[in-house]
Amino acid sequence: MTAGGKSLGGGSREYMDRLLATQRQPDPMSRRHHYVPRTYLKRWSFDNRRVWSLDTVAGRLRPLSVNDVCVEENFYRVIGPDGEAHNRVEAMFGIVDTELHRIQALFDSLDDPEELEFDDLIGLGVTVAVQRIRTAQQRRLRLQQDAWMVAQDPERFRSISDPLNPLRVASIHTELLFTSMWEAADVMTTRSIEVWDDPRGRFWTCDAQVLVPFQKNTRPNLASARHILWPISPRRVVALTNVPSGEKAVIHPATAKERGLVREAVEQGRERWIFASADQSGHLPRRKRFRRRTQIRLRCSHWTPQGRLVDPPGCCVEQAEGFSAGPDVALCNQGLHVDAPSMWDYG
Repeated sequence: MTAGGKSLGGGSREYMDRLLATQRQPDPMSRRHHYVPRTYLKRWSFDNRRVWSLDTVAGRLRPLSVNDVCVEENFYRVIGPDGEAHNRVEAMFGIVDTELHRIQALFDSLDDPEELEFDDLIGLGVTVAVQRIRTAQQRRLRLQQDAWMVAQDPERFRSISDPLNPLRVASIHTELLFTSMWEAADVMTTRSIEVWDDPRGRFWTCDAQVLVPFQKNTRPNLASARHILWPISPRRVVALTNVPSGEKAVIHPATAKERGLVREAVEQGRERWIFASADQSGHLPRRKRFRRRTQIRLRCSHWTPQGRLVDPPGCCVEQAEGFSAGPDVALCNQGLHVDAPSMWDYG
């Protein structure tokens, strides 16, 4: 739809131009950076300031200010081309969050899918793509992958984690996000749009808000996943499906199965936090012990991703995301791979 960001027009072109314009703005002072936008969480808030939050690490449920959850010091502080550290990426995310607010409000109140315009569909695809990548979870998984790659070939791969350059991880994660956002959006826009509606407001969300449900403890890739889920409020979830509908979007009452799918996806897909409305706060699994979460999964295969056979004794390492207590590494014992214990530092 966008040719990886090379073919943009209308609202998409204006959106990109606004992003690029922020590079010339003065450096923002704030270093408290939200990786889940406050405007997003306010849809679950009971007073437009606080949201019921379950800390799945500490097992504590309490209302917290949207200013104080999913925020980290210098999360987007990066090194610029001139070698100087700056916070302009946070300003860029101000543009991203403005578009998120528009898309979230649009689909939360949508009654007639025919009202959707082409820019709305592209806006949804870009928003879902960016929100999936910008999380603390994706950064942790990137560090797991990095630890394994460096262990295999330390002369070829330089670690993205450098004690002498603490902003290196943020710089690489952020660059990856903005260079891949349009390619990821193109994946999203090939899917049919469903809006699952629950008038009783029983949907939850989490700090990894775009969810690809696990199948047998393995997360399918975006191309083959049956659903990509984005909860937008307690009463609505946008579900991007791989079942063609022939419509701009389909709005239907959420079935019990769909509500269960979203709830399980939130519990398994979260990084640390689960959020719910005041009415649903009493239903959150506060006594559950969350021993597993999303981890890197590595397996050996005799086939490349392009379908080419790798003749024995060689092999190709398949990387996916799994649901486990730590990095899920089960590789062959032919002496082709080096153990990477530092992966578990990010488990």
